[in-house]
Amino acid sequence: MLAILALLPMTLLTGCWSQREIDDLSLVAGIALDKAHETKVEKALTKNGAARKKEDLISITYQIFTSSSGGGQGKGGGGSSEQKKYENFTETGDLLLESTREISLRTERPIFAQHFKTLVIGDELLRTTPIRSFMDLMYRESEFRPSALVFVARGLARETFELKGAKEIPAFRILKMVDNQYKSTRILPSVSLTKLLTFLQSKSSFLLQAIVKGGGEIKFAGAGIVHGQSGKLIGFLDEDELSSITLITGNVRGGVVKFADEETGQKNLYEILSYKSDIVPHVEGDNISFEVRIEARGRLSESWVMNEKSFDDRFLKRQGQYAAKQLERNIRQTLEKIQKRYKADVIGFNKELRIHEPKTWDKVKSQWDQKFSQAEVRVHAKTTVTEYGASGSKVIEHRNPPGP
Repeated sequence: MLAILALLPMTLLTGCWSQREIDDLSLVAGIALDKAHETKVEKALTKNGAARKKEDLISITYQIFTSSSGGGQGKGGGGSSEQKKYENFTETGDLLLESTREISLRTERPIFAQHFKTLVIGDELLRTTPIRSFMDLMYRESEFRPSALVFVARGLARETFELKGAKEIPAFRILKMVDNQYKSTRILPSVSLTKLLTFLQSKSSFLLQAIVKGGGEIKFAGAGIVHGQSGKLIGFLDEDELSSITLITGNVRGGVVKFADEETGQKNLYEILSYKSDIVPHVEGDNISFEVRIEARGRLSESWVMNEKSFDDRFLKRQGQYAAKQLERNIRQTLEKIQKRYKADVIGFNKELRIHEPKTWDKVKSQWDQKFSQAEVRVHAKTTVTEYGASGSKVIEHRNPPGP
């Protein structure tokens, strides 16, 4: 019995029979999906006899970690001789899982995607193919991470996975850029695979953060509009228009409003410190309208107005009023584009109507985008300047008047 008890702990040290060593896996950092565009490597392999029966419908690119000593150039599309921390493998075909398995014929380590962070979809693919079609694999295959964030590229998605230099992994840079939301209203709240699934199941229109590549760098550049019924990309909002959307929804952790002093025409910058917005639905018979109420507190961070009384309370109050007017104009222009041109509620007016007027919502939900395009939306903004910096002696004079 003593011998058996002594041997028993050894059974716990044998490990899992299905365990795979990390050095034996190709760990995926990001995935890019594009309409079929073969890379130079793919074309060269096919020319030399690496052919299979397939239709060229979609390209999938895996960005894979390499060891710090590994180096090498990206095998998906050429790359440079400079050592990198990643490799990109692209396969073009008609089914994503088949293409994924095909990559195992090109690398000694199998693809392992349980830790991937970023999914980027090319705009050409999203314009021509319903997103539900090619996203099916992401939800059927348990290996894909549901917390991964989803983006749309202006151009080829795989190009956003190639950056100049070799200091960081592009898929991770994209992920970290989302954290800058506290500095800008031009960054959307993140859309994970899980959140995307709720949009697809409800057939709701939604926005994806857009990425653009240029000069070897990437940048967040507005948002792509995906229509709920068709599941396709129908257009883009630019950076200013995306800013208006985040201001309507109240998903604001920080940002600025650029406006002009109406008396002098000089430019000023209002920085948001705290923010609140409400969307209030109104129903009168068959008429549906909304009111957007905005309140902001912030600082006058930059002023080009040359005025000796620039720290005077009346001056600051006037600048707050000008900032509010500009904010209202920006929002109205964006609403005009979304309602009349795209006819897609990507903001969430439907949610407020469903909560506050459930009976009305039941009547109109089947044709909501059309109803939304006809609804009147009134915008009222109030901005207050609570800080104005510490430049110039006027601050001291204003706070500490001279004695007798």
